[in-house]
Amino acid sequence: MKKMKFTRIYFLTGLLLVLSNLMYGQGAIPFTISNTSTFNDNELYVAIVGIDYTTGNHVWVNAKTSQVLPMSSSYNTVTGPTIGGNTGPGQNSKYANCFTKLSEIPNKTFTLPLIAGCRVFIAKGQQLYFYFFGANGAPSGYTSPNPLNATDPNQGILYEIIELTNNQYGFFGNPSRVDSYKYPMGLELFGANGYQKRVGELKKHADIVAAFKANVPSEFQGCVNDATGEITAPSKTPAFADGTGGTSVGPHANYLKSYIDAIWNKYKNEDLIFYAGDAGVFKGRVIGEQLEVVGQSGGFTGRTGRVQSRPSTQEALEGKGVLDRRLVDGDLDLVVQAQLTAAINRHMVNVTTTNPGQQNWYNASQFYQANPTNHYSKFWHLPGISVDNLAYGFAYDDVADQSPSLHSPQPTKVIAVFGGYAGTVPSVPASTDVITVYKDCNYGGFSGGLTIGDYNLARLNTLGVLNDDISSLKVAQGFQAILYQDDNFTGASTVINSDNTCLNTTWNDKVSSIRILANGTTTLGNVTYYLQNRNSGLNMDVWNASSANGANVAQGTPNTNNNQKFAFTHLGDGLYKIVVNHSGQSLDVNNFNKANGANVEQYPYNATTNQQFILVSTGDGFYKIIARHSGKLVEVTNASMANGANVQQWENVNQTCGQWKLIPVTTTPVSTLIQAENYSAMSGIQVEATTDTGGGSNVGYTETGDWMAYNAINFPTSGSYTIEYRVATAVSGAKISSDLNGGAIVLGNVDIPNTGGWQNWQTVTQTVNVTAGTYNFGIFIQNTGLNINWIRITKSGAAKTASELKSENAMVTEDQAIVDDSAFTIYPNPVESTLLFSKDITGSVVSIVDSQSGAFVSQKKINNNSLDVSQLKGGIYFVVLEKDGSKIIRRFIKK
Repeated sequence: MKKMKFTRIYFLTGLLLVLSNLMYGQGAIPFTISNTSTFNDNELYVAIVGIDYTTGNHVWVNAKTSQVLPMSSSYNTVTGPTIGGNTGPGQNSKYANCFTKLSEIPNKTFTLPLIAGCRVFIAKGQQLYFYFFGANGAPSGYTSPNPLNATDPNQGILYEIIELTNNQYGFFGNPSRVDSYKYPMGLELFGANGYQKRVGELKKHADIVAAFKANVPSEFQGCVNDATGEITAPSKTPAFADGTGGTSVGPHANYLKSYIDAIWNKYKNEDLIFYAGDAGVFKGRVIGEQLEVVGQSGGFTGRTGRVQSRPSTQEALEGKGVLDRRLVDGDLDLVVQAQLTAAINRHMVNVTTTNPGQQNWYNASQFYQANPTNHYSKFWHLPGISVDNLAYGFAYDDVADQSPSLHSPQPTKVIAVFGGYAGTVPSVPASTDVITVYKDCNYGGFSGGLTIGDYNLARLNTLGVLNDDISSLKVAQGFQAILYQDDNFTGASTVINSDNTCLNTTWNDKVSSIRILANGTTTLGNVTYYLQNRNSGLNMDVWNASSANGANVAQGTPNTNNNQKFAFTHLGDGLYKIVVNHSGQSLDVNNFNKANGANVEQYPYNATTNQQFILVSTGDGFYKIIARHSGKLVEVTNASMANGANVQQWENVNQTCGQWKLIPVTTTPVSTLIQAENYSAMSGIQVEATTDTGGGSNVGYTETGDWMAYNAINFPTSGSYTIEYRVATAVSGAKISSDLNGGAIVLGNVDIPNTGGWQNWQTVTQTVNVTAGTYNFGIFIQNTGLNINWIRITKSGAAKTASELKSENAMVTEDQAIVDDSAFTIYPNPVESTLLFSKDITGSVVSIVDSQSGAFVSQKKINNNSLDVSQLKGGIYFVVLEKDGSKIIRRFIKK
């Protein structure tokens, strides 16, 4: 046996602190134990143990009377077995009389008090043997089963637990597979304002055991006890034992060692950069044996978190030892250690790519994709095993929200289900949404509302929708459903994109999984439009050109102002974000409201469903703009013709005031500016500081036959281009030529006049004709004696001065880009040498603009996810990113 050690829940503690001033629980609540197993109620034994929330004393709850009692050795009156001479802590084989048969609990319901660190134990066939030390002092608490102790009196008794806390902040609880699985379990929580959610297993016990064996490799087959059906976490099995605690070293004691060694060895010489959700982005290296990472963004910016040394396999599987150790910045140390524990178990630390840049350790689609990985934990997250694929497979499975944790600040009741949810119907109310499925034809019977996303059978079950039980559908315009005859989107399929009163004989009561997608026009992205209302002829307008969050959207007399220009970005699958040019903010339906009349406003883009829209063509040049979250049209209130009439959402009845003509805004192409010293290759070229406007460097000391090449220069359309060369020379007769692709296409010669000095700068031009494409652009020194600062290539008739580019691009804040992406960040900021980007920008054209003068300092196409700014002078700059017609601007400080 072992003395009870409560599970560490660091993120839960943080959540409690955040909620402390906002949410209040309702005190004691009813807790029901439902039995869906093959056992009778009189074969199940229940015990509730925990800590009194007000006194900190260890207590237990008498399930029969709901009385809260202090733990006391006086309750140790039940005689237990003596195995291998183990007579227990009392040396008399006496254990606590704290279990009650489920059949003896009135209505199978007890009152759950305010209690912390609580566990509800349900044992099959007989009670468990706990020993109560006492309510406080040392020792205090109780012993619990220890599967690694061969003389433990609980050997062979199968049981399950629910972990929970119920305090003034509400109910927090979950079933757990951290230590083992012994029988299917479920947990359902109800709360104020209609809250209801359930978690737990979806299959029968025998099916879970069979599925585990079929899905895990040989190293994990020993987790199954064929005699009892118990599945034990690998860290608790002899095969993974590492020799500590009196155990013998098992054959898989070093299962994760090669992977952990690879991590430690790689990141001694390379930066480990990872995204950790709300905790932010971290960057660091292994120094000696200690991993040190510094927060780059988020709440831990500038703070250093540490892992003392490389963990062992056991430490990684259990999140213990060096992965549970406060070092210097204790709270942050634990956060970083939790992130690393999860990343190792899920095999999310990149050990194969050289300098991989920022890694997203929260991309659940990539979890468990390579070995070695924790196949025990992976199993509990497989489709169809657990509700919503959520499970506690290891101690920090709550990282990236993969755990089955339930919380309500105002809980009303809890139902634990011994036996899980196989074959049961969730106790949830009927619902409707953009697509609604019905049990019966003609939209009758139970209904479940679906929005965009994937619904396997397990997810449908959580909505009350059963297998092979759908007969009719209502489908809002702009959406479509793909029906599948088998689970997990397999088998025969059919597409439904309009209301269907009764499915045909092939599909009626034959649906096991569904995919919901947008169903609109997909060719409108990366263009800026005026939105002209069909009914009134007026344009959509952010009223008074306000830049404030929540500024109202109305209709106004057409003009060319930026508050009537809306940039469309196609997000994929027919979804768009729509950003107004003057503020860089997104079209937004206020507060996620789904009701008719909900207001349309502007708000910073957060990638939420009320900021994403579907465009459906009317077939005659106009479009319906449909809000993703509600399925309703963006329209002018009451079909008003008035200037200033409000824009809102309303149900789709084909109203003309909800139809908009998209009129493209004519834009002028932006020049491609090449800093001469940013060549991809050269021969005979030297670089020196320049005194030209904007500072920086120029190339010089050229001789006849020298050359420079610049890779991946884009000529977006075919036709005439002006090439400008910024040159200086103190001699006469200098001449250069330009070409594409190493001389395959010759663009011609340019004579360079004597400018009167090696730093007296002039601009000379040539006009060339080029077929659209991306080329390697070259300059050849035909006759010696000139310096070059920059080269600018512009579609003829589209040249812009530096001051114009400053006005258009530089004089906006980082939150006012022409097309903004609020999730896009640059770091570190301030920066010394290398600027990094939070998203992959490979292929983007990146310009640096001096924020004071508006002068372009450099421009190049990015082939990786970083930018060298080491040669910039100290000061404030803008970085301008352009790709596929989108433009994002961020400000940074060069140290």
